[in-house]
Amino acid sequence: MQISTRSYCYLLLWFGIIVMGVVLTPYFANDYRYFLVQGTGELVSSVSDIFVSQYRHYFEWGGRTVAHVIAQFLLWWGKPLSGIVQGLCYVLLILFIYYNAYGLKPTLRVRFVPIFIISLLLLLQLRRYGEVVFNIVSSANYLYTTTLVLIFLLPYRISMEREVNGSWYLAPLMLLLGVLAGWTNENTAAAVATGLGLYLIYCLKERKLTLWQVVGYAGFLIGFALLVLAPGNRARLDSMEDGGFDYLRHTLGALGIFCESLVMCALLIGAGIYLWLRVRKFMLQYTLPGTYHGAMWFIYTGFFSLVLMIFSPNFPARSATPFVVFTIIGIMSLSAIVLERYRSILPRKVERSLLLVGGALMLAIVVNIIYCAVVLNNDHRIREAEVLTQLEEGKRTLVVSPLHVQNFKYLYVADVRADPDYWTNHIVADFLKVDAVMRTCDYAPSALPIDLLFFGLVNSDRDCYLHPVPTPQSAQK
Repeated sequence: MQISTRSYCYLLLWFGIIVMGVVLTPYFANDYRYFLVQGTGELVSSVSDIFVSQYRHYFEWGGRTVAHVIAQFLLWWGKPLSGIVQGLCYVLLILFIYYNAYGLKPTLRVRFVPIFIISLLLLLQLRRYGEVVFNIVSSANYLYTTTLVLIFLLPYRISMEREVNGSWYLAPLMLLLGVLAGWTNENTAAAVATGLGLYLIYCLKERKLTLWQVVGYAGFLIGFALLVLAPGNRARLDSMEDGGFDYLRHTLGALGIFCESLVMCALLIGAGIYLWLRVRKFMLQYTLPGTYHGAMWFIYTGFFSLVLMIFSPNFPARSATPFVVFTIIGIMSLSAIVLERYRSILPRKVERSLLLVGGALMLAIVVNIIYCAVVLNNDHRIREAEVLTQLEEGKRTLVVSPLHVQNFKYLYVADVRADPDYWTNHIVADFLKVDAVMRTCDYAPSALPIDLLFFGLVNSDRDCYLHPVPTPQSAQK
């Protein structure tokens, strides 16, 4: 089998970028929570600690056991090993977007231009890219789980175009993959369960339903049930309601985040509508019906996953990840249908210009990511020395210098703030087993949404607004 050298050199480059980003980026926020065994102040130090922690987590806080097992393993392994695993996962995500888009079995023969476009669309359209790709806990919840779901879905996608043989070995494999994929993420699993159920009803009607399809779907439903029926989900919702959670007000706010996600993903939506109109205008859906139906299945399922977030108790921007990934698959499939009939989607000169501009923008973004990550890493080393010195002095309220890079699209910087009651401050203080942690000053937040901050800036100390340092007594309050 011939290996596509150019494509894999490109993927190797992305592997290196992700490894560097993960290794250089400090731990933040919830990373410090999952360093610890759930319900204790003890560091995870063994495999048994992870399973004990997730057993408690399942009953006390939530059902995302698969995602959080991955997170705790990555944190336990530390860097650079976690960065290497993260890089491999990102490469797998790109590859399984490619395989699902074209309905291909995993192969080493992958074409460069589609791989390049997939990586460019991920870079430009993935909401809170740095949070999803570089941060350990957030990536476990979205990068890893979405990749796992795509691996599970690939046989179904292939079956939309041709018969898939091998039920005797595929059925048990799909059962295992189904349980793991269903036990990942609520909105993704609910959308996939709905879309896949409708597809299997179609297969039954057409007398194409096979054993492995039924077994895989049953496994997925089992995993989904384990996810949503976890006692910790009820305990978490009760905790939110006790804190004044208003479901009606939240739903109205969630509608705003939903609309914001559509605006931030305008490039994907515009490309999808253009390709769909072109396919329908010239009746191209009849030339490759399996590819067309596969494309629309992924687009509808991804959109439904985003709609479901409106009714979720929590709607972070990063939860648009499945919508973005599934839409990219649909776009690549629709483009394959157009290219089956025509030599290009746009005029050749326009296509080349767009690829050149995209490549230049990608290079600028990646250089900026690495530069800002290096600055963050150096700042964090200084902070570690500050924390160690204060702990050795027996201080119970720690005051640290600010990091010079603020949160932007491509790096997740959930730093502590000057206010000791900020949520991140509490997590870090609990991890360090002190009364309070705060930094000396804060930078003014940007007026633009984070997803429009494509480049990070290194702030000057002069830009940091000074705050009076609270006393230990006022910090405890």
